[in-house]
Amino acid sequence: MKQSSRIHQRKENRYTAELETKDKILNSIYKISGLLTKLISLDKILTSIVEETSRVFGYSRIALFLLDREKRLLECKYLIGFSPPEMKRAFSNPFNLERHDCLETMVVETGETIYIKDHQKDRRLTRMDRVISRLNRRVSTVAVPLKIKRDVIGLIEADKNETRLQLTQKDIRLFSIFANHASMIIENARLYEASINERNFAHNIQESTPNGLIAVNCNCVITTINRKAEILFGLTRHNVLGMNVSDVFEARITEPIHRAMDDFETINNQEIDIQNKNGNRIILGLSTSLIRNKDDIAIGVLVLFSDLTETKKTEELIRRMDRLTSLGQLSAGIAHEIRNPLASINFNVQMLGKQMSSAMKEKTIIEDTLVGIERIKKLVKGIHDFAKPGSPLLNKGNINHVIVDSISLLNPQLKKNKIKTYVNLQEEIPPVIFDRLKMQQVFINLIINAMEAMPEGGLLKINSAIDNHYKNDSGQLVISFADNGIGIPSQHYSKIFDPFFTTKPEGTGLGLSIAHKIIEQHNALIEVESAEKKGTTFIIKIPLNTGMNDEASLQSTDHR
Repeated sequence: MKQSSRIHQRKENRYTAELETKDKILNSIYKISGLLTKLISLDKILTSIVEETSRVFGYSRIALFLLDREKRLLECKYLIGFSPPEMKRAFSNPFNLERHDCLETMVVETGETIYIKDHQKDRRLTRMDRVISRLNRRVSTVAVPLKIKRDVIGLIEADKNETRLQLTQKDIRLFSIFANHASMIIENARLYEASINERNFAHNIQESTPNGLIAVNCNCVITTINRKAEILFGLTRHNVLGMNVSDVFEARITEPIHRAMDDFETINNQEIDIQNKNGNRIILGLSTSLIRNKDDIAIGVLVLFSDLTETKKTEELIRRMDRLTSLGQLSAGIAHEIRNPLASINFNVQMLGKQMSSAMKEKTIIEDTLVGIERIKKLVKGIHDFAKPGSPLLNKGNINHVIVDSISLLNPQLKKNKIKTYVNLQEEIPPVIFDRLKMQQVFINLIINAMEAMPEGGLLKINSAIDNHYKNDSGQLVISFADNGIGIPSQHYSKIFDPFFTTKPEGTGLGLSIAHKIIEQHNALIEVESAEKKGTTFIIKIPLNTGMNDEASLQSTDHR
């Protein structure tokens, strides 16, 4: 009876221990599964699985491997209980299923649990296994595959440091149950991490594209706006997401969206000229496309904006250069043809004037004629200066000094015209190569233009500064002349640098043309920004690191 009671007690103890183990397994699975609801990485989930394996089953050394199916590599993802040298020697490099024949690859290939009771006697172990066993001082090991249905995704192997594992079939079955649940958790974590990576990759593409991007749903509500679109329109995404597109953008942008939504009519690179929230004038290429779901039903509209502002400026600059070259050649011929007969006319009129009495009425006519001839001579000289401006006399120096001198020369006229000047010149600018007299001619011309644009008086702001973000951070000197005068009508924008174009009754239309030519000779650029009744800004950009600035033959001079 006593023996029977003892047997019964042992069975009951084993049953109780098994229930306790099952309870621990369920708690562990619940704990690990809970991690999936949080923003936890796959590495942290693997760490939790290995730690729970140790806690539930009492193993002191555990290694978890995952399979890269495409590369056919088995990589150790997490270890506990192994000293660093052992880990480095045994599991630092992935096992290649095609080349490595060992316990780990055997479990993955067969999909079966392998229990090695004695590493010294088990004939299933390969030479590689015996090397690993010796390095890690293994006595016995259990290795359980991680499987999703029939597909093996990795394995967990465990042992007790230098201690024999006495495992029953129930022990192995419980370990396998735990491994099966762990497999599902790992696969879900993998899929979640893959979807997050895919979403992040798509987001990175969206944020990195050089084009502005806006997406609206079928109710014309903005659902997406990328960084470039924020910059183009001077918007902040958290202020516009969820708003109706018509409440944010003007009709030239919303109309193509409504056409796409209502009539499935899309457009490609339609040019629009707008002012953004920051007041900057930009030229955009607008394209629309329908967003469709898997059933090919339109669920929204994607709008792409390419910034054409700089491209258009470059195209206009090229057209202007071609126009100026053609006009220069024509002007040179006209100036040559006029100069010689004009000299004869001038001489003859002067001779006639000397022969007439000062009381004669004709004397006044002669004087008026000479005034007209002088005006023609001045015009011919201007044409000649534009067509053949001559090579600049280049020297290295501080261009701020020339700006100050130009302002000083015109200071009496500025005061007379009730124009205040605000001068902000960056100190310690690097010396640049320029022709002092020619650049002074440009600055004086721009200041006079500003005066004439402010007939009732006003404010002229003159600035110089270094822009270090020009062409791979090589830097450029930016000089600006900004008035708050009448501004330039938009229809005149493309003509202001053309020879003979002027809106002034007594103007020749050559001042800005010659200024443009001089700037061009300095490998520099002149641009204009203007708005009617708000004012005009002329901007001169002089690159600092150019071949012109590197000429060793030029000596540094100030020429104040």
